[in-house]
Amino acid sequence: MNTADERVWQALSDPVRRKILDMLRARPMTTGTLAAAFDQTRFGVMKHLSVLEAARLVLVERRGRERWNHLNAVALAEATDRWLTPFRRGWADRLGGLERYLEKENEAMTGTQGCALDIRFEKKLAAPPARVFEALTRGIGAWWVAPYRQAGAESRLSLEPEIGAPLIETGPDGHAVIWGRIEEIRVPDILYLSGRFAVVGAVAGHVRYTLEETGDGGTLLSVAHSAVGNIEEETLSRFTEGWKDLLGTRLAAHLGEAKGEGR
Repeated sequence: MNTADERVWQALSDPVRRKILDMLRARPMTTGTLAAAFDQTRFGVMKHLSVLEAARLVLVERRGRERWNHLNAVALAEATDRWLTPFRRGWADRLGGLERYLEKENEAMTGTQGCALDIRFEKKLAAPPARVFEALTRGIGAWWVAPYRQAGAESRLSLEPEIGAPLIETGPDGHAVIWGRIEEIRVPDILYLSGRFAVVGAVAGHVRYTLEETGDGGTLLSVAHSAVGNIEEETLSRFTEGWKDLLGTRLAAHLGEAKGEGR
């Protein structure tokens, strides 16, 4: 047994660490969320996370002051290869791309490096967060229109605000596309979706919206769009301009009309 495999089995020997991995199977979680689930100090849980990170069973993504922990199936697949089904190996290969991306993320917070796409955009909107959140979910089809559709200008786009719900586009000719799925939601200030989001060449990606109420009753909307795969450099420019148009122009106009303005 090699050293890497030994780290995996040693990490799995503790029931707290196994419980952490079980929790991360559902979705990525912050260190604070994980610590709250155990009857021990935050420092104690962080020590367990350090062991899991050293064994490559957990990958860490830092977003501002938050530390997000992702389950990494690659290390487990390598240690238990002959017991894994081809289906699980397929997912391990996909997560291998995510692992490589997360390792590079701290080196490339903006722009592209290698095959990574990372876009950040902010827009102040006059509408309150609850109205903006509704527009980003159930009302998305009213403003996310052509040319930002994959199944044609006459397709329908829908997103229900619940965990696991797909952002799905359905065309009149039977063409259907899932852009992504909701992995985290906190109405009306957090919406996190994972998926390719029409990025050609992407094998994994995510879009995170955060909504913050401003002092004048409006909303500061922030979007972070990241993807990894065989992505061309031109895609960064195209998607950067696309987000500006979608959120800064089309969403803003939709919300203005909803308030009776701009008619």
